[in-house]
Amino acid sequence: MRNLTIALILILTGCNKPPKKDFDFTFFKWNIHESYYLKFNSSDTLYYINSYGFKEETFFTILNKEEKENIQNILDTITFPKNDSYDSLVDDGETNAFILKNKNQEKKLKIHGHNGPNRFWLFGKSLEKIKIDHEFTKTNKKIDLSKINKMVLMPIPPTFIVDTLK
Repeated sequence: MRNLTIALILILTGCNKPPKKDFDFTFFKWNIHESYYLKFNSSDTLYYINSYGFKEETFFTILNKEEKENIQNILDTITFPKNDSYDSLVDDGETNAFILKNKNQEKKLKIHGHNGPNRFWLFGKSLEKIKIDHEFTKTNKKIDLSKINKMVLMPIPPTFIVDTLK
């Protein structure tokens, strides 16, 4: 009986689930035709924030297990470069930005105009495919985009004056 109890304790302690990965990932895409964010964390919910035009609208969808695992595998294995920005001299083109917060570590990258690591351009394309393949439901949830906006939005100069007609 004692051996059975010890074996049962060993089996139960050996069958613990692997620790849940706790992360927060934001992707931004901008070009002349669209501007949006995708927000993904440890759950299976993917948020899509359409920022094209003058108002932001937030939507969500539920990822299937395979999609969630694929994104998680990429986030676990992708290596962010030392430079956090690769720009081109041309203003048009496409911009992708990535921020990954994992525990107390934050990694970020902004790529523009086909400059930057190819693996991130490919990752951006795979995220775009997921966005296209899903039907999203509108929500009133507010998503904090302040960190990524510091990377991708130009600040208004303090000397900027709007000339209004009176």
